[in-house]
Amino acid sequence: MGTGTTNPGLIQTANQHLVTGSSNLVGQLTAAGVPLRIPGFSIPITDRQNILLNSNNGIWAVDPNLRSPYVAQWNVGFEREIFKDTAFEIRYVGNRGIKQWKAIDFNEINIFENGFLQEFRNAKINLDARGGTSFAPGCATCVATPILDKYFGLTTGGTPVSSTSGYSSSTFIGNLNNNNIGTMANTLAFNTAYRTNRESVAVGLPANFFVANPNAAFARGLSNDGFSNYHALELELRRRFSAGLQFQADFTWSKAMGNTTDAQGNNQSDLANWRTLRDKSLDYRRSTQDQTLRFVANSVYEMPFGKGKYFLSDSNGIVDRIIGGWSVGGILTWATGQPWYVTAGRSTFNCVGPLSTTGACQNIVGGAQLTGISFEEFKKNVGIFRIPAGMFFVNPALLDITLTPAGKVKSATLKSGLMSTPALGTYGNFPINSLNAPQYFNIDMSVIKRIPITETVKFEFKVTAINMLNHANFNFANLNFDSTTFGLITTQRDTGRQMNFQAQIRF
Repeated sequence: MGTGTTNPGLIQTANQHLVTGSSNLVGQLTAAGVPLRIPGFSIPITDRQNILLNSNNGIWAVDPNLRSPYVAQWNVGFEREIFKDTAFEIRYVGNRGIKQWKAIDFNEINIFENGFLQEFRNAKINLDARGGTSFAPGCATCVATPILDKYFGLTTGGTPVSSTSGYSSSTFIGNLNNNNIGTMANTLAFNTAYRTNRESVAVGLPANFFVANPNAAFARGLSNDGFSNYHALELELRRRFSAGLQFQADFTWSKAMGNTTDAQGNNQSDLANWRTLRDKSLDYRRSTQDQTLRFVANSVYEMPFGKGKYFLSDSNGIVDRIIGGWSVGGILTWATGQPWYVTAGRSTFNCVGPLSTTGACQNIVGGAQLTGISFEEFKKNVGIFRIPAGMFFVNPALLDITLTPAGKVKSATLKSGLMSTPALGTYGNFPINSLNAPQYFNIDMSVIKRIPITETVKFEFKVTAINMLNHANFNFANLNFDSTTFGLITTQRDTGRQMNFQAQIRF
């Protein structure tokens, strides 16, 4: 089922030593011949042998009962002609995605049953007591950290690590200061600097102290755990082409929900991890593709001038070629923005899967902790705000803004006390995908002139204006509560107005 960083399958590299991981076959020319250092070679290899070859190696599995996802759809509508050639229709449309593929990592970091949550708190106490330079126990107001002692090799039978990898590690001190308990636990679970102690029987650490499978950097499974649903009210007004006019206008009020909204999990490479395997219901939320309101209209109108038209229908050939054959068309689009929210950017609960040998892991989605402002109050301060220094989609009144000498925004941070890092062992309370990004508005127009050459040949000239009004639609993204560009608009979704000219012969 693969090689490299995935499953240890039925393929192995001949010049790679199974124990040392060396890929260097050394030959020595002597009187006795050329002795070669032959690597150990076995197929298949174990998960432990696989991770010894490469600390990023892991395991993939597929549910043996995996089924193809499917969608159930339903709709009901009412249609009525309200004017000649013009109809109005109202519809309810719904669908449900069933048994969607969801690839997840079962090596979720555990900080609860093993006591590491309290150990992390104790380490923070020691860090404060020692002035932020170390979190070692032993000072007058320090407390014991027996778990860390074992990982750092300071108990009987252990192999001591260097001070920069232990209680004086700048990386761990950063984890403690930022409440990144999941990241710190992940480093201890997978980084090779701590392998000797965590695998030592004398130290007394269970192999699965932090994760279900310590011999796999990731333990991913593909299953049918995903689902989604969509509900919409649709209104449509349309006129078929008659008397030179055709138009259609559609309005949609909808909501899309699901539990695979951040990564669709359509194959084994698309992870859609649960926030926690302890409570899968936490992942049910608005889809990142949800648009609450959307209005789209298009129209084509042939100008009523020239032969066969309402005005100047008796024009001669030259006049008809000048005033006749004109038509205009347009497309208008307006929609509310897609969902976003304010994140904490911290691994205060858990994390999964080391992304490198340094122990970095994927943060599990979580919102910031609202402290000095309610969600409803913050929501009222979301929109488009223009000040001389720049543009924001969060009210500048909530921000501390510093300017460059030229008077432009240098940095923008959320005012102190409004939001904070979630408490250890919790997620933040800022609702995920709860806000709408800036709205989208665009008009495209076209003008066409058709000139008859013969009865069957026409010359056509067309001018198209994309984003005719040169209207700016701004980009958005989730915000980290301690970002230095909080709410600042720096880019737009579309380019400015584009003009296209086209000439052709039709026959």
